Amino acid sequence: MPENVNTSALSLDSSETSKPVDNRPDMVRVDHVSMVFNMASEQLNSLKEYLIKIARRELFFEGFTALDDISFVVKKGDVFGIIGTNGSGKSTMLKIIAGVLEPTKGHCEINGNIAPLIELGAGFDTELSARENIYLNGALLGYSKDFIDEHFEEIVSFAEVEKFLDMPLKNYSSGMVARIAFAIATVIVPEILVVDEVLSVGDFMFQKKCEDRISELIEKHGVTVLIVSHSNEQIARLCNKAIWIEKGHTRMLGASESICRVYGGLGGRSGSSKAEKMVFDALRESDHFEIPDNTLIKIHGESADGTNVKMALRGRKDTDTHTVIIACGTTHVNAVMANPLGGALGAPIITTKPDELSEAAERLLYDYKPEQIITIDCGRCASKAFEVLHRLPWHPAITAIENNDGNTWDMSMKLYEYGLKRGLWSNEASLIRLDNNPESLVASPFLYDSKCPLFVASNNMDIDVKDFKETLARGSITHLVAFGAEPFDTLDSKIVSQGIAIERIAAGNQAASCFAITAWVYDRMKRARGRVDELCVATLSLAQWPELLACGCYTSQRPSVLLLEDNTNLDSIAQCLQFVRDRKDDLQAIVSIGNQLALGETELQMLCYELEY
Repeated sequence: MPENVNTSALSLDSSETSKPVDNRPDMVRVDHVSMVFNMASEQLNSLKEYLIKIARRELFFEGFTALDDISFVVKKGDVFGIIGTNGSGKSTMLKIIAGVLEPTKGHCEINGNIAPLIELGAGFDTELSARENIYLNGALLGYSKDFIDEHFEEIVSFAEVEKFLDMPLKNYSSGMVARIAFAIATVIVPEILVVDEVLSVGDFMFQKKCEDRISELIEKHGVTVLIVSHSNEQIARLCNKAIWIEKGHTRMLGASESICRVYGGLGGRSGSSKAEKMVFDALRESDHFEIPDNTLIKIHGESADGTNVKMALRGRKDTDTHTVIIACGTTHVNAVMANPLGGALGAPIITTKPDELSEAAERLLYDYKPEQIITIDCGRCASKAFEVLHRLPWHPAITAIENNDGNTWDMSMKLYEYGLKRGLWSNEASLIRLDNNPESLVASPFLYDSKCPLFVASNNMDIDVKDFKETLARGSITHLVAFGAEPFDTLDSKIVSQGIAIERIAAGNQAASCFAITAWVYDRMKRARGRVDELCVATLSLAQWPELLACGCYTSQRPSVLLLEDNTNLDSIAQCLQFVRDRKDDLQAIVSIGNQLALGETELQMLCYELEY
C-alpha cells in the first residue's frame, strides 16, 4: 500500500480571516519541525565491530523521517492534544518540545517553565527504596533537598505508598512506580505541562487520580497542557485543540472535537498522495455541513435479515405483491441467483437462516400475504426454516427450487429453466464466479432490473461451452455479461469461439472491479430508465455482505445502484467521492445500508456534501 505523503496542514477551523483575534500569548510555537534519525544499514553485534566499521568508513546509515514539516501554536491556557497511530511521531514531537531532542530542521520556541511527563520512572534506581528514589528523582528534576523535604508527605500521600516507603523499588509493581513518578513530577505548578501517555499507566483509579490532578492544574492555575494519548475519547474530553499526526505528517489541525471525530472514522488509513489530498480537502470542506433531511437515507434492521426485509419493503412497487422469493442466507449465492427471477416476477427477495425463518421475514409475509412463495436453496441449507411456510394460515402455493449437492452451475440451470418455461428472461445472460462475492453484490441491481438469468461457476468447474451455447440458444440469448475475474483462464476465448458475444466487467483487483461494475450498472440503468436517483453505499467488508443480499429489489425500484467502499483505504474513499462528484447532477440521495457495519458518519457526511455542492 502506498506510503502516506506530506500534505499541507489541513485545518478544520474556518479561514483565518473569519476567526476572532486570539490575543493570548504563545506558550509553544512549533515552526516547520522535521526530525530525521540515522539508523545503521546493517546489524552490528559489538562495540568493537562498530568502531572497526567506523574506522574503515564501512558503516552506512539510512535516514528515517519521524517528523516532516510540522507546525502549530499552543496558546496560554490551551489543552492541546496530539493523536495518531503507533509510530506516527507523537512522542518524538513531545520530546522536541520538552528539550530532550533537537530537531533536524525547524525550531521549537517555549515561553515558560515546562514539566515533562514523558517517561515516568526514568532515572529511578530499583535497588534503592521508594524514599531514596523520591529524593534521587527530585534531584534529577532540579528540586533541592529542602524542597523535597517540604513536599515529601504530599508526594507520598498522592502516590499512596506510605506502607512501602522503605521497600526496594524492584519489589514494586509498574503501577506503583508510575504513582511515585507522577507525584514527584506534578508537585510544582509549571506553566507548561507535557504529558505522554501518562493517563494510560497504572490502574483505573490511578488514571482517574492523574486526570483529576491535571484538571486541577488547568482550572486553578491556568497551566497550558500538551497531551499525547491513544484514547480518542480522552483527547476529545480534555482538550480544546488538537493535531493529528500520521506517519510524521500533519493530517489535520483544529478543534479537538472535530479532529477526534474524523480520526475516529479515518485514523490509520493510508493511500496515495492524490487520494490523501482529496479526502482531507473534503473533510475540511464538509466539517460544518448539515445534511439535509432528504439527502441521506439510512436502512438498517436489528439483524442482517432485518435489513434485507426493510430493503424489500421499501423496494416494492405497491402493496399488491402476489409473489415473494425466500433465499437461504447462509451463502450469498442463493440470494444473488434469486435477483433475476425476482426482477422478472416483480417479487421482493428476503433471506433467512437455515434453522429458522427470521421474525422480520415472517412479519413481511403476514403483511404481504402472497399467493405464491418461491424458495431458493442450493445445498438444502434451509429446509428446516422453510417448514414453517406450510403452516401459514392463508395457504400460499409454495415452489421449491433447490439443489441437494450445492452445485451452483446446476442450480443456475434450474432457475434458468424455470424462467425459460414462463418466458421471463431477456436476450442476455450473466456469468459470475462463485467466489466473486462483492462483485456479484454490486451487480445485483442490474440482475434484478434487466431480468437477466445468472450462471454461477466455481473455480474448479470445466464448463462445456458447446452445451452452454445450446442452453443460451433455447432462450434466444445472444449476449453474455461477465462480472469480475474469469472463472478460469480461457473461458472468454472459449465462449467467443462459439460465436457468443461476451462483455467482461472487471479491473485489476476486487475493489477496483466493484467500482467498474457499479459504474457500468449506473450507465446501463440510466440509459434504460433515463435517470438514477440514489446511490446505495456500504463497506467492502465481508461482515456486511449478509445485509446486502436482497438489495436488488430496492435498487431496481428506486432506481439506484450499489457502491462498496473499502473504508480502510484512502484511495477507495477518494474514488467513492469522485463517483458522487461526477454524477451529482443526477443523484438525489445517498442511501446508507446496515447498522454498525455500515460506512461511518464521516464518510457519509463527505458523500452528502459532494452530492449537494
